[in-house]
Amino acid sequence: MKKILFFFLTLILFLIIFNNSVLQIILNISLEKITEKKVKIDSSEFNLKKKELLINNLKVQNDTDFYFKNIFSSNKIIIKFNPFNLFSDTIILDEIIFFNPILSIEISKNKKILKDNISVLEKRSETYKPKIYPKKKIDRNVIVKKIKIIDPQGNLIFNNKYKFENLNLSNMKLTNIGTSTEKSTHFKKFFELILTDLYLKIPNHDIKNEIKNIYKFKN
Repeated sequence: MKKILFFFLTLILFLIIFNNSVLQIILNISLEKITEKKVKIDSSEFNLKKKELLINNLKVQNDTDFYFKNIFSSNKIIIKFNPFNLFSDTIILDEIIFFNPILSIEISKNKKILKDNISVLEKRSETYKPKIYPKKKIDRNVIVKKIKIIDPQGNLIFNNKYKFENLNLSNMKLTNIGTSTEKSTHFKKFFELILTDLYLKIPNHDIKNEIKNIYKFKN
């Protein structure tokens, strides 16, 4: 998440200089590098007067061996910020709004091997080796004052057998989310909250308990 927000810092500079068609290409390439997934965006536009970045129909696609076409999609994303703040030690984004986001989680269980399409279970494996990134001379923190999630939905497939689609998730309004655990609630906690909300909406009690044990959810 931190890499994504720093990406938006660079993107904004391009938005001021280049036209939208060029920026569309830059946006796609950069998000694909960050997510390591295929990304599609219908259009994007930066309004300097309103201090808003608008992204229409963002889709982060699944790998081909999964059922759902997309891991995440959102009809519209609005990011509000003051461009002059982007060069501060702590980058402040005023607000991010996700309209009609859809999160699709797939979990497979083969004997004792667990796998999902969001790489959470992969990172818990004893054989997992995290990527080592070069150390930055200046490591800036990012804080989002307000995040809104409007009309979200969730999909879930468990063990290639149990499928739950179009689960209505909770609208959310969160404040002070960022990369600094001292000055904000970390983005990892934000993502855990969304996953927990999806887990709570599962209608099958037995599957719900299995997933609870896999991800260590708390009721």
